Amino acid sequence: MSKTFERYQLVLQNIPCHPDYVTSLELRQILLSKDLIDSTLDDKSQMKTVQRVINKVASDYYCVDIDTDKRPHQIKIAQGQHHPINPAAMSSVLSLQIIEHEVLEMLPPTMRKEVSNLISTGKAERDKRIELWKERFSYAPIEFQLTSPSFDESLIDTIEQGILEKRLLKMKYRKRGSLNDEMYNVEPLGIALHGRSFYLLAVKENSQDYRTFAIHRITDMKLGFTVLKPHKSFSAKQYIEEHVPHFSGGKYTEVILKINNYDGLHLIEETQISECQSIVESDEKHTTIKAKVRDSLGFEWWLMKNANLVEVIQPSHIRDKVISNLTLALGKYQ
Repeated sequence: MSKTFERYQLVLQNIPCHPDYVTSLELRQILLSKDLIDSTLDDKSQMKTVQRVINKVASDYYCVDIDTDKRPHQIKIAQGQHHPINPAAMSSVLSLQIIEHEVLEMLPPTMRKEVSNLISTGKAERDKRIELWKERFSYAPIEFQLTSPSFDESLIDTIEQGILEKRLLKMKYRKRGSLNDEMYNVEPLGIALHGRSFYLLAVKENSQDYRTFAIHRITDMKLGFTVLKPHKSFSAKQYIEEHVPHFSGGKYTEVILKINNYDGLHLIEETQISECQSIVESDEKHTTIKAKVRDSLGFEWWLMKNANLVEVIQPSHIRDKVISNLTLALGKYQ
């Protein structure tokens, strides 16, 4: 991440809303504290850098008001305008806590530091409502998550360079469970984040063999020759949805599920399985529902987790898979 971008983000984050303001001198001190201005420069040169950043922010956001009649200049978000990146009160605290618990934990350590700088609230902490919700609101994740696998983050830069320069990647890759590396020459197409692991989306050289590689299993990577017929465009999202169903959820499938009324009532009335969900029949003990869900690995895991509450009636291939998984699981405990 360039220092120019970091300076821009930090200045924008630290501009408070009317009637509060921040001075250009205070912004200089904030940038100095983050090592985003050369401390060896004289005061005049430092202030020129600060003023350039302020002017750029003001040109991008009309809500930024600069009072040049005051010395030093006073900068704030104009009265009646919303802060472009610092939403107020509970929404701000909620967003930051979700980022802290979910996004930051997915990232390697150096990326966490950069994202932490981006979500710094700066002067927004003056807002009494934010202080209130920082104390009175807590985000409580409900899902068990594995730790993020470590990898050489320079691989991301090499992948990016390969995409921009339309060059092959020559890499060594160790498949899950294997003790040996395999060589691949691939055209890089994109990157996906699934759970807490990053994946390279690529196509093997001179083929239509699209592959997905866990980046933490790449043991070596170098740039190769220019791709003869490179992809002119590529949608990572569309590729995932069409070719990697265990990432995206796969195609929508109609399922019929029999749910225990007492322990599974929330699945029927509150946190429903799908927006397209209807009751087929119901008695005192069970309710049978029909719903449209993505036929995915995630849905399969969810069914296993709730096997004591939910029975798959249809389709048969999902029912058979759950039965097989439960049989194998039971065999480990007998």
